[in-house]
Amino acid sequence: MQKPHKTYKTFFAAGVAAAIAAVAVLALLVNIIERKTEAKNPFFRVVDLDDTVSDPAVWGKNFPLQYDGYKRTVDMVRTRFGGSEATPRTPTQADPRSVVAQSRLDEDPRLKTMWAGYAFSKDFREERGHAFMLEDQTYTERQKAVAQPGACMSCHASTYAAHKKLGGGDLLKGFEAMNKLSYPEARKLVDHPVSCIDCHDPKTMDLRITRPAFLEGMRNLKESSGIKDYDPNKTATRQEMRSFVCGQCHVEYCMSSAISGILLA
Repeated sequence: MQKPHKTYKTFFAAGVAAAIAAVAVLALLVNIIERKTEAKNPFFRVVDLDDTVSDPAVWGKNFPLQYDGYKRTVDMVRTRFGGSEATPRTPTQADPRSVVAQSRLDEDPRLKTMWAGYAFSKDFREERGHAFMLEDQTYTERQKAVAQPGACMSCHASTYAAHKKLGGGDLLKGFEAMNKLSYPEARKLVDHPVSCIDCHDPKTMDLRITRPAFLEGMRNLKESSGIKDYDPNKTATRQEMRSFVCGQCHVEYCMSSAISGILLA
């Protein structure tokens, strides 16, 4: 028969062990809850973002490093991937730009002959960064040569929110409505060049396709291979999406009736 003091020690040790185990389990549960909470908020939210926020500076409050990279698209340097040097120009009331890219027409005058009757024979320049994509299209000499349609806005501005608003929440209807406008009318509906909202879901930051023309084109392409109702936003792999988000704007033109107005009369 055990002595009383030994029994007390046994009970005490068991109690301490149980308490330690309880604390360990509690700590584990707290850690799990914290990680689940962090998973719901993978970044520190300074501002709330939704499908109406096109201004990249607002997104930059939540993602300062990414926004710094975005702002670097104002740099004008030539690299082995392209780019151009800054060319000074005298601003005018019609065109307030003080810097532009080098004219390719001046570099190779044969382009004027090759593109005779086409708006690019009036103005075609070296590449500049995304920061300039909207203003360069707004003030290009091609605007004086022909009455460019609102369809030209799709790949030169942050159009997602504008399409949604114009279509009453329907992206495709908004896209079709903007295409019918003149370029000056469509220009009033946008404020920024391509922005974060055009490639990212504001809640999850997942990559997404927002250009209706690309969605329709990919659906038709896949259908020709026997795949019905293809939607890259639902079934594309992460690697495919990394290409698609760029490809939705970096595409070749198709001379359909929607953009036939680009041709000179």
